[in-house]
Amino acid sequence: MKESILLIACGMIQDEMSLAMKNTGINYDTIWMSAELHNNPDMLNQELQKVIDSHQEYDTILLGYGNCGKALIGLRSDHARLALLRSEDCIQILLHNKEKLKSIRGETYFITKGWMMGKKSLKEEYHYAINKYGPKRAEMIMGIMFKNYKSLMMIDSGAYNLEDWIHCARHLSQVLKLDFIITQGDVELLEMFLSLAWDHRVVVIEPGAEVTKDDFGVECAVASCTNMFTM
Repeated sequence: MKESILLIACGMIQDEMSLAMKNTGINYDTIWMSAELHNNPDMLNQELQKVIDSHQEYDTILLGYGNCGKALIGLRSDHARLALLRSEDCIQILLHNKEKLKSIRGETYFITKGWMMGKKSLKEEYHYAINKYGPKRAEMIMGIMFKNYKSLMMIDSGAYNLEDWIHCARHLSQVLKLDFIITQGDVELLEMFLSLAWDHRVVVIEPGAEVTKDDFGVECAVASCTNMFTM
């Protein structure tokens, strides 16, 4: 009997996950979770658990998330096994091949189309500040908020036309007085995850067991506290 599989994935990487599906020719039943849940890890945890609990008819549930502020810790499934990526967050999922990623995290603000489309994205926060305080004060406030960053890095995952978003991203970097950088990402990790040809980068949680911080490793646990992307 063929294994039944459900994919529960973050809407923030819907473009990238969809590209991985296209490249692999794999299409599972899929539930896209709101990207806005990233702003509240506890709520994200609760909503994910609700979805898992209501879909126990599947054999395997794939969680298209990283550690995401420890939002996945404590999740469990009574019947279906859970599988998830041993990644700090969406940034590492898309830039897993970037050797110096760890060293630039503290000074780099990462964006993609998905991150720019959120209701509380950097772009929307800037527009909100302009409407409330006016352009001059808005730039001052944003400058204070991002004073510890040096670069605004746009990830080119190949999942959409980058040219449609470069102008907006470059403008934001100018407002924040940050260097604007475009870096190459990929969806190879997502393709491996979907293919079920798993290696050490995938964690499998058997029915009845819970996701723990050890499933992500020490580095992931630390990074999720110090450099979590928020919309």
